[in-house]
Amino acid sequence: MPSRGWYVVSVMVLVAAIAGAIWLTMARVGDMGVALVQVVVPGSATLDLKQPGTYTVYHERTSTVEGRVYTSPSISGLRVSVRAADGREIAVKRPGGTSNYDFNGRSGISVLAFDIAAPGTYRFDAAYDDGRQGPQTVLAVGTGFVGGLLVTIALALGVCFAGIAAALAIFLVVLLKRRRGLSMAMR
Repeated sequence: MPSRGWYVVSVMVLVAAIAGAIWLTMARVGDMGVALVQVVVPGSATLDLKQPGTYTVYHERTSTVEGRVYTSPSISGLRVSVRAADGREIAVKRPGGTSNYDFNGRSGISVLAFDIAAPGTYRFDAAYDDGRQGPQTVLAVGTGFVGGLLVTIALALGVCFAGIAAALAIFLVVLLKRRRGLSMAMR
């Protein structure tokens, strides 16, 4: 007959799984934020884009860049352009769907998207139509952010559910073996 200590083991497995899921989520979300290139606008930046595909431009309504906090509810009148290293203009369009994020003091919503056929250096420019210099805000550019977030959530849930299943299995096996052992001892 297994000892009651195995009940403690099942609780420890459950706690470890929940802690692991939280750690996995925090570590991966922090890494994803680094993958988004922040650009203070109006302004411009050189983007070193590592893979072909669709890049999403997020308006970070709340953000911090180099210790300065930016808050802007709207980017009305802001025009964005993207150019390849050879000067060719890349079409900027509305994103296929809306996605948002809110983590580490950053809150963003997808506003634009563009496609590149090859990795390389691209010029990103954003200015207001009327030439005004404010309000300053932050745009973040990245690819695969929402997909990465969904994968992170799925992994965290998988770790959590696997831990729950393992803890429950240990608990039930111990419970059933202890009951069987007690009923045999009473005979």
